[in-house]
Amino acid sequence: MPNTVSYRFHRIFWSIYFALTIGVIGILFGYLLTFAIYLVAVLFTPWQWASDRIRYAGEYVQCLAIRFLLKIQPWLRCETNLHDIVGFYDRYKTRRIIFVANHRSNLDTFLLISYIPGLRGLAKRSLFYNIFFAPFMVVAGFIPVEKGSPNSLMVGLKLLRDRLLLRNRSVLIFPETTRCDKGFPSVNKFGSAFFSLAIESRALVVPLSIQGTDQVMGRGDLFIHPFQPVKINLLPAVDASQYQDAVHLRDSVWGQVKAAL
Repeated sequence: MPNTVSYRFHRIFWSIYFALTIGVIGILFGYLLTFAIYLVAVLFTPWQWASDRIRYAGEYVQCLAIRFLLKIQPWLRCETNLHDIVGFYDRYKTRRIIFVANHRSNLDTFLLISYIPGLRGLAKRSLFYNIFFAPFMVVAGFIPVEKGSPNSLMVGLKLLRDRLLLRNRSVLIFPETTRCDKGFPSVNKFGSAFFSLAIESRALVVPLSIQGTDQVMGRGDLFIHPFQPVKINLLPAVDASQYQDAVHLRDSVWGQVKAAL
């Protein structure tokens, strides 16, 4: 990638533009409006059917808001076979799904939640101490974990099972547990604990492969590298209920992701 004055200016300009559009559209619609909808869903918890329908509406609003936010980013070049938002889960006939993806950049989660409604997962505990983000994280159903703590991770996985998967809510995990090095051409090994969770909850595992996001904003990047190609592929689902060994399930999913890169 070039390192000219002009290119550095473009990096800073598009990074500021991205931050400003997140501040206006992302916070207003992706955060405040969906927080209000999720809060209503929580209040309707005694009436499960109504609560679920209200929560689904919030998920679609959030997903559409972030999708629109990304559509007005001229620097983003993302190719994907993920398209429909409304009716997304109809093809699977369940929402008890663990979406599994390789992890290349901080952009990965942002991109995926713009295509897949209702994604939740584990989040750094520090975010739950943020007065602005904490209410949304709690109401939306994210699970706090302590970074670098295996015990915290195991507790978090149990909560993912009990609070989300067994209530037919989809989750997103990055089983590499950290971002790969910039320019890494393959995928690091997956942790088997995530796939034990899938077997225990009898969930559907849907792999996703992500390419190029590390070239846009990889480890150590403060500003984006605009106009770099990104590719996200939705891969064939794997029924975890057909497996008894988490290692075999892990290797099957890992093999799919690796082959797609």
